[in-house]
Amino acid sequence: MLKLFKLLSCVAVFAIWSLPAAALQLDAVLSWAKRVELGTPVKGVITSISVRAGDRVKKDTLLLQLDQRGYRARVAALAARVKNSKAVLQESKRELDRALELYDRTVLSDHDLQVAKNDFIAAEADYATARAELQQARLELEYSTLRAPFDALVVARHAEVGQSVVPDLKPAILLVLAGAGRMHAVAWLTAPQLAGLKAGMPAEVNVNKQKFSGRILEIGLEAKAKGPAEKPYYRLVVAFDTGGSLLRAGLPAEITLP
Repeated sequence: MLKLFKLLSCVAVFAIWSLPAAALQLDAVLSWAKRVELGTPVKGVITSISVRAGDRVKKDTLLLQLDQRGYRARVAALAARVKNSKAVLQESKRELDRALELYDRTVLSDHDLQVAKNDFIAAEADYATARAELQQARLELEYSTLRAPFDALVVARHAEVGQSVVPDLKPAILLVLAGAGRMHAVAWLTAPQLAGLKAGMPAEVNVNKQKFSGRILEIGLEAKAKGPAEKPYYRLVVAFDTGGSLLRAGLPAEITLP
């Protein structure tokens, strides 16, 4: 009987040693994986806004547009100038070729040849300047329209139709977008809790009884004092896909680490 008791005791001890270490559970808060504040570097009056806060949009969706009449008129005017400058340049090149031919035949003076060269250089410079100004005008026309840079949720809208945008005075944040389908769970750990953790390790995020599979994205290196004991804590970020679920930044969550 004594031998049996000793045997069972050894088995029990072995079983305890064989148990996996308890999973680490951490309180966390959700944040956006990708968040951008959109504005426009050009001025104008807002003529249309096609989104509201809470909308889900696809990449390249039209979000907001300024009055484009002035920008389109400038593009048209500069396109005409480029066409004219190109014609002047071509004629200047023909005149220069004729001047070189006459000079080689000793019919043209050094001065007249230099005048032809200068005219060609001026026409070449004017053509290059016109092309550069046309490219800039096209960029400004493009900047007068805001499109979604990625699949996103509209977090906030700070613009209305009829509002004047003057970025020279103060950069205006017109819309705030957050990436759709992916979020971060952020927790704070002590140095001993970080031992053995590495970026890329699997983790589970629990939000309102919904479980999501994720991976450790970041492990902080700079401490932040937190709690009554002012103990140093380090930021841990777990990235996860929402699987189409609508989650909001600031919601409480729980991270489970193996």
